[in-house]
Amino acid sequence: MTVRNGLIAAVLSAAVLSASAPRAAAAQSHIYFTGGIGAGTFTPTCDTGCFGNAMNSNSVILMLGLHATPRIRAEVGVQYQPATGVRSHAGSLSVGVAAYLVHNLFVRGGVSRLDVEVEDSVGVTEGNGGPGFTVGAGYDFPLGKTWAITPYLDYFAGSLKHLDYTAGPTTTQTAGRVTALNFGVALSYRAWRR
Repeated sequence: MTVRNGLIAAVLSAAVLSASAPRAAAAQSHIYFTGGIGAGTFTPTCDTGCFGNAMNSNSVILMLGLHATPRIRAEVGVQYQPATGVRSHAGSLSVGVAAYLVHNLFVRGGVSRLDVEVEDSVGVTEGNGGPGFTVGAGYDFPLGKTWAITPYLDYFAGSLKHLDYTAGPTTTQTAGRVTALNFGVALSYRAWRR
């Protein structure tokens, strides 16, 4: 599945869910925003360069969602993981869907465009692309009617068909893959009344 096809599928899914939702649920549609910080690890593997070592990282997550029903929302978001101690990072820009399984517990999934930069003792590998995917879960602990503290766990992975590996004056085209796991705590905002 290409990223374009995934985006089309996500938009069509949100449209179908919105059209089939009862009028009462449509009246309660709301915006969801969450931003959080945490930690994680990511592992880049490349045909040339980046040796495939797991890298510890900090993490930042920002997600914007629009509920089609009280239990299902379309989301667009970014996850960024800068490695600790070296000039390396992994990132994901995603479009997907989140669904509440029980009261405040949700799972999410979607397609993503990936970005990676890895510095090793020989050179630097960098590039972006995909396709990739993201999955995760979280739990909203309410702080009143609109705010919540949301612990989360997210995973993203995918292939990168175009990477540049620079060692000294030489740049080589290569390909690779990245997998990343991150967890943390976010502050979430829901503009609606239950």
